[in-house]
Amino acid sequence: MFTITLICFVSWLSSLKPVEGHGFVHSVIVGGREYPGWNPFSDPYSVPPAKIVRKVLNDGFIDSEDADLPCHHGGNDGTGAIADVNAGSQVTLRWSYWPADHQGPVSTYMASCNGDCATFLAGNGKWFKLDAEGYDSSTRQWATDRLRANNNSWSSTIPAQLAPGQYLIRNEIIALHSIIPQFYPSCSQINVSGTGTSQPHENELVSIPGLYNNAIWPNIYGNFSSFTIPGPLPVTFSDNEGGATPVSPTAASTPPNPSGGDTSTTWSVPKPSRPPTHCHLASRRLIRRRSR
Repeated sequence: MFTITLICFVSWLSSLKPVEGHGFVHSVIVGGREYPGWNPFSDPYSVPPAKIVRKVLNDGFIDSEDADLPCHHGGNDGTGAIADVNAGSQVTLRWSYWPADHQGPVSTYMASCNGDCATFLAGNGKWFKLDAEGYDSSTRQWATDRLRANNNSWSSTIPAQLAPGQYLIRNEIIALHSIIPQFYPSCSQINVSGTGTSQPHENELVSIPGLYNNAIWPNIYGNFSSFTIPGPLPVTFSDNEGGATPVSPTAASTPPNPSGGDTSTTWSVPKPSRPPTHCHLASRRLIRRRSR
């Protein structure tokens, strides 16, 4: 009887409508193979096989100074699964859903696991940026608009020059609809193969938390003229001739910003006409009901 009840409860959790909350990385596509992500509404109540996507507590957000900012609550510890990926190929991170009013930038970072990702703590990572997008005034769209238009997916290219090894790949959405920015990170474990020998330069590596310590966040419903994505520029590697090759096709060749911001994705931002909305986490209400 208990087993039947538990199965029914898990089934009910899995059937919750996505529009009632935010999103999480539902699956990761590597080399044409789709790997299931960690489902915070059903996996904690079952015994799923190890997944390459590290655990997340729910579909809620993380604060900028939270120790769990690297990979969400529950994602500091490794998992027993990993996906093989060739350097130079794409990794697609597919979110379960993303609300239309949660507008903001999207970025992807990586960190070397210095060996086995299964035993690597995300809080010890030194992260380098693969790509990032913010707001494009020519189309009046945020990066989150493009993510939703692409089947709630974000694709990032693993640098062809990157040395082989095990890495965390971290996709993050920052929602700016509220007074305080909301951070939604997700980390997956990948094993990079190839003939590359390069590693990011020391000045291309950042710590998380710490990445957003000096960030300036605009009120997207107020009067402001531009938006600069926080953090470093996308990583570059020196080629055989000693030049620099940008990794991300979305990043312009601009000099580093002395303040540490990514000047490659700075656009003018017109004032939106709609009023601000506030975030209500259905998942948190669900968790509170469970705890009673």
